Amino acid sequence: MKTNWLWDSNMGEGEVREILKDESHPKFNIYAEKLFSRVSDPKMAFSIVDKVTFCKKWPGIKKRMRKDRWLRDRVVFWQTIYERVLWGLKKQGVNVRISREVEISAERMKLAQEIKDMRVELGYTQKDMAKKLGVIQQYISKIENGYENFSVDTLKQIADVFDKRLVIALKPPRKAH
Repeated sequence: MKTNWLWDSNMGEGEVREILKDESHPKFNIYAEKLFSRVSDPKMAFSIVDKVTFCKKWPGIKKRMRKDRWLRDRVVFWQTIYERVLWGLKKQGVNVRISREVEISAERMKLAQEIKDMRVELGYTQKDMAKKLGVIQQYISKIENGYENFSVDTLKQIADVFDKRLVIALKPPRKAH
């Protein structure tokens, strides 16, 4: 039995297919999330969204889907499909540039690099630091690569691990010459 995966949309499937052909369309992520949360047939899904676009956009779609705890099984299912498809594309020599849905600010990247430099200077591995903070190593990796927008409390804990004092200085913006 075929179910209508657009049951709550006022758009027809043809219109949505057009949106999903253009990954830069403002509604792409909305309809891609609907597709991958409601369709469990990869052949059908890939007749709507091509495999390269799926691999590029999956990290952002997955992030949206994870907000709904009812979709956990779907996320696991499509993550497995993603890994297989990505592996197959790489085997074919297709270079897939994975999309990061958030722009990482220069300030966050600077702070991430400072944290990494201090960790390396002290001779800690990411795993050592994770253990001291009570988190997993992947979290430290996300921090050091600028992908984690962590709290001031976490920054204070990191400073404590490094035996450093946390000082946050707000400076006026530079004046243009």
